[in-house]
Amino acid sequence: MCHRFNQKVNLRVVADFVDATDRSSPAETTKDLFPLADLLVVRLDLDGDRELVTCNWGLLPFWFKPSAKHKTHKSFQRMTFNARGETIHEKPSYREAFKSKRCLIPWTEFFEHGWYFKIAGTEISTFAGLWQSWKNPEEDQVLETCTIVTCPANELVEKYHPKKRMPVILNDEESRRRWLGPDVVERPAIDDLISAFPAERMEHWEAKA
Repeated sequence: MCHRFNQKVNLRVVADFVDATDRSSPAETTKDLFPLADLLVVRLDLDGDRELVTCNWGLLPFWFKPSAKHKTHKSFQRMTFNARGETIHEKPSYREAFKSKRCLIPWTEFFEHGWYFKIAGTEISTFAGLWQSWKNPEEDQVLETCTIVTCPANELVEKYHPKKRMPVILNDEESRRRWLGPDVVERPAIDDLISAFPAERMEHWEAKA
């Protein structure tokens, strides 16, 4: 699934693009981003306005506690940097975030097995995402995290992805508004958004060594 992408764009451009107030504090936004990196995320604040914030990539549900299987939160996060769109409304790790903490994750291009992909003629787009806040009991610190929602790949991306998956792409304001909608708590209202972006509207190129 999606484990590498870029946010190669100025923060002001991102905030203007999604009509959000910038409250982010990323260390770097132009390099390749991998799980456990800090990402720019767009979500709704308590007043229902959009804000641009920083979240760590790999979702931690609020109830997470270290265990024999996952001794650290980073171990758990390495399993949750992607969320299968087909089951996000029912899986314990994601279902609460799906109801009330959906977000947008800006991107400029994503990478799959030696190839880059982007929306043709578009500088920046957004993935569908989820976010969550987790309090570290040992350090009394709140960590905000996120995940990218995925779906079955279109006919272009499936040629390069062994599991035939791709991120859910929300490339217009109407779909972004619906995904963030605070009144939506059940899957049927936005089920149509959790689908592959049309292959004919994408372009791809081979990554240079």
